[in-house]
Amino acid sequence: MAIFKPGQKFRYHRLLSRAGGKRELVATLSLTAMVDMFTVLVIFLLQNYSSTGEVIYLPKDVALPKAEEIKELKPSVVVTISNKEVLLDRDVIVTFEQVHNQEEWLIVPLQEKIKQALEVAKQKFEAELANKLREVVKQPVTDQVEQEVMPWSKVTVQADKGIDFLTVKKVMFTVTEAGANVINFAVLKRTSEE
Repeated sequence: MAIFKPGQKFRYHRLLSRAGGKRELVATLSLTAMVDMFTVLVIFLLQNYSSTGEVIYLPKDVALPKAEEIKELKPSVVVTISNKEVLLDRDVIVTFEQVHNQEEWLIVPLQEKIKQALEVAKQKFEAELANKLREVVKQPVTDQVEQEVMPWSKVTVQADKGIDFLTVKKVMFTVTEAGANVINFAVLKRTSEE
């Protein structure tokens, strides 16, 4: 098929010439409407753009406590304590009643799952580190990047503000026994009006 300029397509088509006449089809493109559409699209995307991304998933039944001094969270293994259950990265591990009613401090199913999650995070970190080392060998480093010690061993605990301290302490003990070196708590930033 021949290539025609825009707006000239089907001008001298065989089917139209058999019908007895030459019909001209010229389509005009309204650039003003397209520019308006792209402007609205860019503004929408800029307003909904998140530079940090979603670090943790917050279930609907968990109301985080508020704090004035906060640090930005980095991706890590997330343990969620709600008034119904204890979750590890959105997977239900045990119910809240089981944790609350047990006498011993160690929550065995949670410990096993955290060990597995930390091992997966360690393998992922080592693979990313190997890729970074290959890139560094190819190019000289101009800036010194501050590296954290064992960043895969971080766990973020997000607990509902109505949960009793003993239950939170049991979860923290289990997280520490599973091999986590750093425990961060997810909180919301307190605004000046509160």
